[in-house]
Amino acid sequence: MLQFHLAVAWLILAVGGISLICGVALLITRWRSLAPVASADTPVATGDAASARPATATPAAPATGLARVFRWSLIVTAALGLVQAAAGGILLLLGQRPSDPLHYVYGAIVLLAIPVGYVYSDQKQVRRDFVIMTIALVAVVGAAARAYMTGMGMP
Repeated sequence: MLQFHLAVAWLILAVGGISLICGVALLITRWRSLAPVASADTPVATGDAASARPATATPAAPATGLARVFRWSLIVTAALGLVQAAAGGILLLLGQRPSDPLHYVYGAIVLLAIPVGYVYSDQKQVRRDFVIMTIALVAVVGAAARAYMTGMGMP
């Protein structure tokens, strides 16, 4: 079971790393297109008379391949975090303990960062949602790396 727990840790680091790279790439390449769209009630404040009329909401552009990879790798990372927590719980019940109690804290971060990020994202403001989920991935990848280190007895 310990070998399974270690293997899933590497998967979390790999898939979480892919998710993180996709999230950062989306934020860099699509920052302007991810901008919030003004509602019909919000006037646009510019000096041009033609642009003084209120902006209209435009439908969201279809998801690109990179956005799909980001979404699916985010889901897989969260699912792997759940599997990892279950494997860690089984190891705990079998009497195997990590050398450092901080391992539990890092494991909790890996398990909860993406679901908490999803709760904070409102699924309406695309730019904000990408930023929140990318920050959650930074926490997951960092905590997974530290959990691996503390589980292996490294400082």
